[in-house]
Amino acid sequence: MMTGSGFAQVNQTKRLSMPEVVERTKRGHPLIVAAQRRLAIAEAEKLEAGLKPNPSLTVSGENFPLGPTQQGFEFGRSIDWFGTYSQTFETAGKRRLRVDYADRNLESARAEASIIERSVIFEVKTAFQSVAIARLRVELLRENLNNINQVVSLNEVRVREGYASEGDLIKVRLESQRIDFQLRKAELDYEKSRINLIRSIGDTSFEQFDLKSVSFDVAEDFNFETVSVNPAALQQSAMKLPQIVAASAHVERAESLLKLEQARARPDFTATIGYKRNGVDNTMFAALNIPLPIYNRNQAQIARAQALIDIVQAEFSYTKNQILAELAAARLAVELNQKQVEAIRSDFLMRADESRSISLAAYQEGAVDLIVLLDAQRVRAQAQEYYFQALYDYQVAVHELERAAGVDNLPRDNKIIKSAGAGN
Repeated sequence: MMTGSGFAQVNQTKRLSMPEVVERTKRGHPLIVAAQRRLAIAEAEKLEAGLKPNPSLTVSGENFPLGPTQQGFEFGRSIDWFGTYSQTFETAGKRRLRVDYADRNLESARAEASIIERSVIFEVKTAFQSVAIARLRVELLRENLNNINQVVSLNEVRVREGYASEGDLIKVRLESQRIDFQLRKAELDYEKSRINLIRSIGDTSFEQFDLKSVSFDVAEDFNFETVSVNPAALQQSAMKLPQIVAASAHVERAESLLKLEQARARPDFTATIGYKRNGVDNTMFAALNIPLPIYNRNQAQIARAQALIDIVQAEFSYTKNQILAELAAARLAVELNQKQVEAIRSDFLMRADESRSISLAAYQEGAVDLIVLLDAQRVRAQAQEYYFQALYDYQVAVHELERAAGVDNLPRDNKIIKSAGAGN
């Protein structure tokens, strides 16, 4: 049960669409929430970077005697009182450079939060498709079990009438039991896939209810829908991915850090003014404190910042190459999986359906043995399974291409083909 969303609704099945699942994930996934809080930390660091040093106020007294004095002690004349006000003044534009560094850090945090969100959304989309294909497998096996049970009934009649042997009846019953076992396993996989979808969404309610009360299903049918792939547009979009933005922000942040460390080599100075009461006399006090950068001129931190620039520039080049490679691989995966789905559907699946129909008709007429029908039934079931797996691989490849290109949804062609379901 997702808090406030009503996943756990006893005796009521809620159908969830892909957009709804994605939206709920964005609102409540713990990793996304944590990334947003990191943004709040970066914003607080930016606020801190723009603050000036606090002044200091000092009040002191001198010449308090520890014992009897030769000339005697008079509080008003013997004690010297000081009251000073000090302020540190930053040089070399350190405050401005700190703010600039904090801006780059905030930009990097935003990009990293977007990376986390896209990764989580891809996992959710994949889990959603797993539920869809698991449901389709259950429907297929239920239809196969119904078909084989009809053959069982037919053989029971034939055995009673003396037209078939007990051996054939045993074989077909064993086949029915085998399919029933597969169905039970598929139903378990379906339940696991639904629980995995809840986990992917970021639901934290597993301790709040019995998992048997989870009652929801995915709304979309598992259809084959081709997508429009524009290589130039995809590459242009990929260059705006959060990974690229983050890597670029890391370079800019490192450059800002170098400027800040170079500025820190120039010392700040502290000015102090105050009041001094020397006996009965009132006087003014002034001082200027300037550190002398003779030994430590921030050489180590400057060298560190320069090395960091080289590191993040190399990482930026690597990230860019990796993004382009992943985009090319994702495009190829979509194209190959699309061809695979079309090939299985137009040839293998059609022939398996035809073979099973012919074998069933021939068996009912007594023209072929039971083993021929069972083989045809198994081939059709395997063909359906191959098709469903190819269709699932295609859907996942599409989501992978969407992630690699940095788009929420690839444009769909007008070519939509319904899944070759259990009844086809």
